[in-house]
Amino acid sequence: MLCAGSIACVMMYFNHYNLKDMLIVLIFVLVIFLFIGMVVKGILDSIHLPSEDAVGPDGEVIEKKEEETEGEEGDHAEAGEGGNPSETEAGNSPQ
Repeated sequence: MLCAGSIACVMMYFNHYNLKDMLIVLIFVLVIFLFIGMVVKGILDSIHLPSEDAVGPDGEVIEKKEEETEGEEGDHAEAGEGGNPSETEAGNSPQ
């Protein structure tokens, strides 16, 4: 934004703009570049980068799906729901 304003000032000075017109054009240039910067910032902020926790010590990305499926299998084994799943679904649990 600062570069755009300085370039606009230099170009208007060499084109012999009077001071009032120069300030009006400079304000418009700065406002336009302010809005452009806000749009670019919004777009870049909407991109989700992986967090530090998702990267292993070797620099490899750890996938969440593998962790979730391992955690679900471990939960079923701890809850005592092992064995044949058709028996537990039908209500014929072993006694």
